[in-house]
Amino acid sequence: MVALKQFVVAVLACVSIAAFAQQGGNAVIGAGASGARASHATHRGGMEMSGAHASAHASSQAAKAPLATGAAFDARHRLWAAWVEGQHILVAHSDDKGRTLSAPVVVNAMPEPIYTSSENRPKVAASPDARTIYVTWSMPLDAPYTGMVRFSRSTDGGATWSVPVTVHGDRQPITHRFDVLIVDPKGRVFVAWIDKRDLVAATKAGRGYDGAAVYYAVSSDGGQTFAPERKVADQTCECCQIALAIDGEGRVEALWRNVFTGQIRDHALAVLLADASEPVTPIRATFSNWHVEACPHQGPALAITPDGVRHMVWFGVVDDKANVYYSRLDRDGKPLDKPRPIGSGADADEAPNAMASHATLIAEGGKLWLAWKSFEDDTMRLMVRRSDDGGVHWSAPKVLAQTAEGSDNPQLLADDGHVYVSWRTQDDGYRLLPVEEAK
Repeated sequence: MVALKQFVVAVLACVSIAAFAQQGGNAVIGAGASGARASHATHRGGMEMSGAHASAHASSQAAKAPLATGAAFDARHRLWAAWVEGQHILVAHSDDKGRTLSAPVVVNAMPEPIYTSSENRPKVAASPDARTIYVTWSMPLDAPYTGMVRFSRSTDGGATWSVPVTVHGDRQPITHRFDVLIVDPKGRVFVAWIDKRDLVAATKAGRGYDGAAVYYAVSSDGGQTFAPERKVADQTCECCQIALAIDGEGRVEALWRNVFTGQIRDHALAVLLADASEPVTPIRATFSNWHVEACPHQGPALAITPDGVRHMVWFGVVDDKANVYYSRLDRDGKPLDKPRPIGSGADADEAPNAMASHATLIAEGGKLWLAWKSFEDDTMRLMVRRSDDGGVHWSAPKVLAQTAEGSDNPQLLADDGHVYVSWRTQDDGYRLLPVEEAK
C-alpha cells in the first residue's frame, strides 16, 4: 500500500502543465512559430486579422501551447526540434546549440489532432548524411486511447515536408501510439509503437490478454516506403514509451515495460531486426518484481556502451520504495547488478522526500550520463549524474536547472563529444543545457 501511494504521488507530482511562456534569452518555440504565421495574416471565424491584432492572437495561442518537444542533432552538428501547435507539427533548427532557432516550418499542411503528452511527444531524427530529416507523431482518433502513428520527411533541409503517412498497415480505430523513432548507421528508419490489435483479437475470441503489444516498421529507402510491421512482444505496458538505442554492431535494440505473469511490470529487451526472415527474441531485462495493475506512464531509457553492456534507467518500486532505478545487462543478457536508486535513496545526496521521475540516459566519450526530474517543495529540479567507469560508480546528484511551473521530460543529447539536456519549461521556454554547467 505504501509503495502504491508513493507511485501515485510521484506521478501526480510530475504531470506537466500544458502551457508555455517566453522569458530571458532562451530559444523561442511557441511564440516564434505563432509569430511567423501571424506575420502573413491570421484567420479566425471568417475574419482576417493582421498587425497588432494578429500578433496578440498569436501570443495568446502560444501561451497555451503544450511543452512536449522532441530534439536531435544531425551529423553536421545542427540541432533539430519538433513540437506541436494546435493541430500542426512544427520543426526548426539551431546552429548555435539552441540559443536561437530558425523560423519554424509546418510539417503537416492539413491540420490533424496530435498527442502532446511528454511521454508521447513528437520525435525527430536525421539520416547519417544529415540530408534527410524525419519526424513521427501519434494522431488520436475519435475514441479514447486510440491513434495512428504518423510519419513525414524533409529532403531539403527542413524547408518542405512530405505529405504525412501512417506507417502501419493495420488501420483499426484502436491504440497505435507512443511512437519512437531511430535511424541506424545504414540509414534505415525504424519506428516502433504500442499497439492493441492483439488485445482486440483476443477479446473477440474470448481469451484473456494483459496490456498491449510492441510493433515496429522499417524503411530501407529513406522513408519513401515502410515494410509491413512486425510484432516484437505481446502483453506490454499500455502507456509507457519505448526506448531505442544502437548497439556496437549497428543494430537497433528496444527496451520497454512489459507485463510479466502476475501483473509484474518489469522490462524486456529485444534486437529489432531489419530482415523480416529473422525472428525477434525478447529477453527479460529488469528484475524488480514490481506488481502493479496500472500503467506508470514512465517509459525506460537505454544506452549501450562499446563493450555491449546495456545500461538501463527506469521508474519502479523496489523493496517498497518508489524511485528511478539504474541497472545493467551484459552483452549476453545477464544482469550485472541489482537495481540501484538514482534519486532520493540509499546512496544519493538528494533530499529524502524528493520525488524522482522521468529519467533519461546516454553514453558518450567513455562516460555515462543520467538526467531526471526531482520534485520537492513545489519545485521541479532537473538533476544529473555521471559515471566514468561504466556505471559501477556515479557522481553525486547535481542540479542543472529548476522551475516552479510546468515542464517537459528531459532528453539527453550528444554532439561532437559534448552532452546536453534538452528541456522546455513553462517559465523559461526551450533550453539546451550543457551538463558541465550542473552545480
